[in-house]
This record gives sequence, structure tokens and C-alpha cells, in this order.
Amino acid sequence: MGTARQDYVRFLRWLHDPQRDVGEPAKRFANMVLGHFDEIAATFRQRNARSATLARLARLNLAMNPDVLPDIDAPVAAGEWPWRRFKELTVGPFRGFRREERFDLRKRVILFYGPNGSGKTSLCEALERGLLGSVEEAELKRIDERRYLTNIHAGNFVEPRLVATTANGDDVPVVGDADLYRFSFIEKNRIDAFSRMAARPPAQRTELIAALFGMDKFNDFVGHFNEQMDAELVLRNDKQAALQLKRESIARDQATARDEAQTLALHDEEDAVYAAGYAAGTTYVHLKAIIGTPEVPGRLQELNQLLDAVPASVIGLTREILTHAYEVIDARAGELRQITQELTRRSSQVSFKDLYTAVTALQAGEGDHCPACDTPLAQVVHDPYEKARAGLGELRDLADLQERQATTKESLDAASRELREHLSQISLYLAGQDRTQSEVGQYLARLPRQPQGDTWWTEIYAPAAINEGIAPSLEQIAAVGDEMEQRDVAARAQIDERAARVRERDGLLECQRHVEARDLQRKIIVDAATEARTRIEQFEVENAALITEADQERRDIERDEPIKAAYDDFLRQLRGFRDQLPGLLIAGLNDLTMALYNEFNHLDHDDDKLAALYLPLTGEQRIEIAFQGAPEQRVDALVVLSEGHIRCLGLAILLAKSIHIGSPVVIFDDAINAIDHDHRNGIRQTIFDGDRFMESQILVTCHSPEFIKDIQNSLPHDRRADCQEYLLMYHDGDHHPRVRPDAGSGNYLRRAQEALDRFDPRDALSYARKALEMLAKKSWKWLKSHDVGELTLLVDGPGNEPTLRALCEGLRKKLRETPTFAHPSKEPLLLSVATILGIPSNLIWTYLNKGTHEEADRDDFDREQVGLIIRSLEQIDRLELRPGR
Repeated sequence: MGTARQDYVRFLRWLHDPQRDVGEPAKRFANMVLGHFDEIAATFRQRNARSATLARLARLNLAMNPDVLPDIDAPVAAGEWPWRRFKELTVGPFRGFRREERFDLRKRVILFYGPNGSGKTSLCEALERGLLGSVEEAELKRIDERRYLTNIHAGNFVEPRLVATTANGDDVPVVGDADLYRFSFIEKNRIDAFSRMAARPPAQRTELIAALFGMDKFNDFVGHFNEQMDAELVLRNDKQAALQLKRESIARDQATARDEAQTLALHDEEDAVYAAGYAAGTTYVHLKAIIGTPEVPGRLQELNQLLDAVPASVIGLTREILTHAYEVIDARAGELRQITQELTRRSSQVSFKDLYTAVTALQAGEGDHCPACDTPLAQVVHDPYEKARAGLGELRDLADLQERQATTKESLDAASRELREHLSQISLYLAGQDRTQSEVGQYLARLPRQPQGDTWWTEIYAPAAINEGIAPSLEQIAAVGDEMEQRDVAARAQIDERAARVRERDGLLECQRHVEARDLQRKIIVDAATEARTRIEQFEVENAALITEADQERRDIERDEPIKAAYDDFLRQLRGFRDQLPGLLIAGLNDLTMALYNEFNHLDHDDDKLAALYLPLTGEQRIEIAFQGAPEQRVDALVVLSEGHIRCLGLAILLAKSIHIGSPVVIFDDAINAIDHDHRNGIRQTIFDGDRFMESQILVTCHSPEFIKDIQNSLPHDRRADCQEYLLMYHDGDHHPRVRPDAGSGNYLRRAQEALDRFDPRDALSYARKALEMLAKKSWKWLKSHDVGELTLLVDGPGNEPTLRALCEGLRKKLRETPTFAHPSKEPLLLSVATILGIPSNLIWTYLNKGTHEEADRDDFDREQVGLIIRSLEQIDRLELRPGR
């Protein structure tokens, strides 16, 4: 329940320890953070909000902060407490208290109980405000504390007044100190959070002890420091780098302007070498003239005009090609005539071949009878199918002749097409010569485009046709072929000349591209020098702002680099302290925590009690335990312990810390309700029955009247007078809790005596029987702690508990029949139990039974007998019957 500020102050003391080698910048930074703690704590790491705040503060204050420990209150040494016990609390208007309410706190044990919503939480927050100076719940809910603490009905808030007494009995006001009294509070929420740590990932368990001790606010405070604050500082020399680049650029500009003439001279030398390479003795200027321009044409433009003319084409037809075509077609035509004449001569054989082929084809469908007369094959003289196959064999040469005819016909058609193509070329040539009306031209015009038949070209062989001018002779046609051949010779010469011109033009085009590139390069050199001179002249004017910014940036870096170094060292030290803090808080608590834990769990099997406990000294370590059943084996406590046992461990750690520092008061803020029912008895015996907390004032708030009753009955007899109970109940409409300091004790014997004093023996006997039940079980546990607890008891049946009478008789028998057991309480206990059992008379036991049941018209109880019962029980109550005593 500490505050982040108090833990930070602890960090400052740790940081300024002379034995710790920490640089002055980190100390200055830490002192600056303390000076602006609230402003910094209100920021978070998101969007570098905390770094932005720290950067602003560091620029204004870091250099002025001293590097020595600030003037902060020294911590109270162990045992040096300003008071020993509370005396009085005055609260209201405050939270749920509408008006002022005073609580007498002079007793050592103060018990506040009542239903939920009756004001117990407001009471604890008043104690928290008085002891620590603040209320944690307001901070967690991010509500202004005065607004949170104001009673909404009174519309006002008055600081609680807490008065205590010193060892000398003097009254002193309690001054809030979160660091001093932080371990005086044990709250349900912290124990609940501790128990839930077992379900968290191991990486998150490092905050376990810190959370248990209320260090979570400090952890949050530390956690919201950004890994670095570079983003909020000026550490990069971007402006200076940009200016340097520009200065380097100016240096290049100066070199460019200075070297312009030399660069151009070298450029001209390279051009001259290139021009000489084109043709010996050619200058670069002459080369450019040869290339020419649209305005002043040169050889390149002349070549382009020459090459724009349509070039002559080569026909490729000669007398030899033409006459050869006629020879081929004549030969193919003659061969076809011979084959056709032979086939005509053998026409009868052709008919038989066709007949035999048809008969053979019919065999698939008519194979069992003659295809001509339908006579079955078994009855014919000659098998027609066999005769047909034999006939086809004899006429095989005829088939070959028919195949040759078809092949020759195809060759003739090909020769015909080739000849016609040649004649078409002649026709085109004559048309180009405007000689279509010549004899050869008219003849070719009459020819069909795709002539049919095998005699279309033979007209030139007929003398009559030649004489009459109907057709030219072959010689006339061949003469045209000679003309075409001569023309092709001239065309080829033109083509060769054109190719030479193309090569010359291509060379000049390459030169033109080179010259254009070189001219462009020269222009770039000249323009670059001109622009460089311009930039040199304008540099200082254009970059005045950048020069100013770069100079400011340099000063900012000189200012911020020490801030970064200080922050990095400070953050490393702060996180190191946070990691060590659990160890600092928990150092030396192992044995005491283990003893308390075993006392809480005294009913566990001995093997399940702890033989060793190792609390973590760093954030990376775990809580390890070793059981008495296997003392050499260390295990992770959060893994092997049940939730109830983990809660007991958390409570044991907090109580051990309270004892270790000698806290004068321990306040249980509903903490008992954080413990499961099975462990409450052990905790109650440890805190209220044992002697560990005899020097501590105990304040308990609880909504369980049963637990309060158990405390009142288990308190040793000599301590009951130092106990005060307060019952808080709902308001009656005035919105102020009803506080009853006179609600009466829950102790059975006290209530029995009070009933007897008001002449109510029946109620007295009812409480006396409850007291006997409690004392009988207490006596049995006491005997068991001395290894004489084995009793022989009668029960009514399976699953039933032994009767109270049977238990008392078993106790009496064990006390009588164990002569080796010696203890100051043995004989008084035996005498009292015998009295209760009604030996020799049974009137007492009869009264105990009758007092618990309603009976109409019965005799009155003997008041002296009832008094005897109460006195006998009080004698048992005064005995030392605590286990192990």
C-alpha cells in the first residue's frame, strides 16, 4: 500500500549510496524527477508522452539540479516507532460517515464487523488516510482524492484524526507516512492478487512480491519510462549534414567552373581523333559538313534522296529456263500419251480388273454363295472369290500402269503450272515495256490464267498457226527471255550500287548520332559550368536559413547529448533498483514466513509442511519451497501449492514483514475473507491465540460474525479484557452507519454469565453447552499435541459425530488412564470435566441437555447448579490448553 513517490525516495537513497558507483548526470536526473514527480507520474509511455515531458524538464532544470541527495526525511530505523498503540479515531464527514464518529481504540484487539455496505470500508480508508496520508482506491480509480473522500450527503470532507499513545503513555497525533506504515495494512485485494499470480505466465510473476507488498504503483511508474527518449531530443545532425552536402556540392561547382576550359579542350581533342578516324585528313568541322543539316544539306541528305528512288528488280527468267520448261512439259505430255495408249489397248483387262475387285469386296457380305447367281459355294464348279483373287494377281502389272498414269498426270500438271508462271513473267515484262500488242503479248493475253488439258502450249509448234500470226514461235518467245536476262544484268548492277550507298549512309548516320551526342555533351559541360557559377553566387543567400538551423542544431545536440546519457544511465539504475526491490523488502523473512505458514497449516500432514522456504531476491527468481517429506527437493511454490495454500503463503509473507520491522499495529482490511474456511482456524490461532503478536495492536474488519465469535472464544482468558468489538449496521435513513460498541461479546462463557446475571438460566445453559463443545474440542487438540490424543469414543452410526457426552467421557478416561502424562493443566481439567459429567450426581449434565431444548411447564433450573456449570467451564477456560503448550 505504498506510494510510488515513497518508493522513488527509497530509490534515491539507494542511488546516492556512496558505495554505489553512479555518475553525476544520472544522480542529477534522478533528483530532477523527484522535483517534478507528480507531473512526471501523470504521464505514460504511449506516444512518448513521458519522454516529451522529461525532455522539456531536463532542458530547463537538469543542469541546475545538484548531484547530491536531496533534503528528504530519513527513514525510521527498525524499532524506532513514534508510538506504540492507537488510542482514538475520529472520522466524519468522510466517505460513508455523514457526521463525526469516534472510535475508542485503546484495546490491543479491535474487531469491527457487520454486513457489507455498513461502513467498514470507509472506516479502513479513514485509517489508511491517517496512517499513509492517502487512499489507494482513489488513485486506482483516477478520482480526485478529496472528491473521492467527500461524503455525498454532507457535501463535506474532514481529515480523520488518529491519536496514539507512546511507550510512556503520552498521547500523540499520528502523522501519515506511507513508507513507514505501508506494512501495517494487510488487505484482501493484495492476497487475492497474490493467489492469482500462479495462473500468470512466468514472465509476469517477477512482479509477484512487489504486488504483494503494494509496490505495483512504483512498478507502473517505472514501467512508463520509455526505453529511450531519443525521439524527443535533438541528436541527429541532419541540418548540418544537409549543409555539408550543399557545401560539398558548391566545392564541386567551383571545380566544374574552374575546369571548364580544360574539359572542353579535352573534349575537342577526342572529336578530332574521331573525325580523323572517319577519313584521313578530315577535321571535326568537315565531318559535320559532310553529315549536313536540314538547313545546309550534305552528303547524308544526298544519299537519302538517291535511296528514296524505287530500286530495279531482278526477274530471274532466261532463255535456258524457258526452253527447259517447254522441254519438261513436252516430255511429261508424251509419257502420259504412251501410258494412256497402253491402257486403252488393254481396256478389256481393265474391265476384268474392276470386276475382280468388286467380287472380292463382296466376299465380306456374300461369302457363302456366288454373288451373281446365289448358288451356294459348295455346289459351284469354280469358287468365284478364289477366281477373282487369282485374276487380280495376274493383272498386277496393269495396276502398276494405272499408278504410273496418275503420277505422270501430276508431274504434267506441275510442269504446266511452272510454264504458265514463266509466261506470266514475260507478260508482265511486256506490259512494263508497253508491248502488250506485240505478237507475243497478244498470244500471252489469250492464254487462260489456269490452263487445263495437256496441249494448251503446243500451239506454238503448229507451222500454220505461226504463219498465220495466230501464235508466235518458240524462238520469238525465247528472244523475249533474252531481253529479260539482259535487263536483269543492269538491275543487279543498280542493286550493287544501291548497297554501297546504303553502307555509306549507315556510316554517316552513325557519325551523325555520335556528333549529336558529342554536341550534347559539350552543351552539358558548358551549361554545368554556367549553372555552377550561378549557384556559387547564390549559395549564401539561398542557404541562409539552413545555415542558421544547422548552427542551432549543433547547439541543441551539445545540449541534448548529455541529457540522453543521463537518462540512459538513470533508467538503467531505476530498473535495476526495481528488480532488486523485492529482494530488499523480503530479505531475512524466509524462516519467519515458513514458521507462520506451518502454523497456519498445522492440520496438514507433517510431510506436507515446509522444511525450507526460499523467497526470491531478484525479479528472475521464483518462490521455492521444500516439504518435510522431501527436504532435499526444491520446487516452485506457485506450481505445487493449492490456491488456499498460496493465499496462506502470501499472508505469512506480509505478517512476517510486519513482525520483522516491529510494526506497532497490524490492520486486517477484510483480509480474513481472502482465506478459505479450512485455513481460518490455523490463522486465527496463530494471530490471536499465540504469542507472536503480543506486542502488536490488531485491528480486524470482517463481515463474518462467525469468525468474530471464534476469535472471541479462542482468545486466552487473560487477554479477553484487552479486546473491543464494534458492530456496524446499515443506517436508519440518515445515511450514517449505526455504530454499536456495546453489541456484546461473542464469547460463550461471558454471554452465559450475562444471561445468569439477568436471571435467565435457560440462555445461560444454552451458551454454557456451546462453551463446553468448544472447550472439549480444544482439550482434545491439546492432548493430541502432547501425543495422548487417541480417544475411544462411541458413535451412533456410520458418518455420525461422537456425542458431546461421549467426548467428555473419553477425555476423562484418557486423563485418568495416562499416568505418564504430566502437565499443570491435567488435574484441574480432569476435575472440571468430572464435575461437568455430573459425578457423582448427574444433575449438571441434565441441565446442559435441558437448557438447549424448549419445554413447556417444566421446573425452574437451580441457579446455583447453573452457576456451578459456568464456574467449572471457566476453570477449564483459564487452563493452558493451547496446542504444544
